[in-house]
Amino acid sequence: MGPEQGQGTTQALTDFEHILLGLVALRPQSGYELKRLLTTTPASVYEPSSGTLYPALRRLERRGLLAAETAPSAGRRTKRSYRVTAAGRRRHEEWLRRPVEPTTVGRDLGTHLMRFVLAEPVLSTAEVMLWLRGLAGALEDFVSGVEAYLATTPPPGRHPSLALRHGIAVHRASLEWVRETLEALGAEGLAAGRVGQDPSASGRAPTESCRPGAKRDLGPGAKPDLGPGAKR
Repeated sequence: MGPEQGQGTTQALTDFEHILLGLVALRPQSGYELKRLLTTTPASVYEPSSGTLYPALRRLERRGLLAAETAPSAGRRTKRSYRVTAAGRRRHEEWLRRPVEPTTVGRDLGTHLMRFVLAEPVLSTAEVMLWLRGLAGALEDFVSGVEAYLATTPPPGRHPSLALRHGIAVHRASLEWVRETLEALGAEGLAAGRVGQDPSASGRAPTESCRPGAKRDLGPGAKPDLGPGAKR
C-alpha cells in the first residue's frame, strides 16, 4: 500500500497541520524554509509553540499527505524537502471549501484569514465569494450576540464591559473587511467576465443602469423595444 493510500489520510488534522499542508501545496519546501516563514513573517501567529513544526511535518508524512525527498546541501548536510501528495492536495482543498462554523467564528478568525490567503491559487472567485458570505453571516451573528448580551446582562465592574466592547470592535472591523473584500472581488470578477452580470453576486446594490425604468445607452442606430402597442 502506497503512502497516499494509507488510512491516516482520513484522520482529523489540527489547524496548524492544515496550514502546513497548504504552505507546502504552494511549493515544495524544507522544514527550515517553513520555520523561517513562521518566525520572520506575520505567519508566526499560526504556530502553536516552538518545537511543534517538525513533529507536525512527520505526522503529515506518516499519514501520506506529504512526501519527503532528500538532496545534497551545503557542506555534508542533506536537505529534506516536503511536497504535497495527491491525497494531501485533496485534503487541503476540502479544508479550503469547508463552510465557516458560526459557533466558533470568534475563536477561529485568524485561521479563516489564512484559509482566505491559501485559497487564491485553488478556488475560483465565485467559490471564494460564497465562502466569504458565510464568514460575513457568522460575524454578523457573533457581533449581534455579544451586543445583546452586553445590553441585557451588564457584567460587574468596568473592565469586563470594556473588554467585551473591544471584542465587538474587532469583529465589526473584520466584518467590514469581509464586505469590502466581497465588493472588490465582485468588481474584478465582473470586469473579467468570471462572475456574470448579476449585481447581487458582489454583495452590492444594482447600479443605476440596472434599475427598472433606467435609461440605457443602446449604441448607435439601436432602437429600444417599447413593448406591444407602443408608438415609435
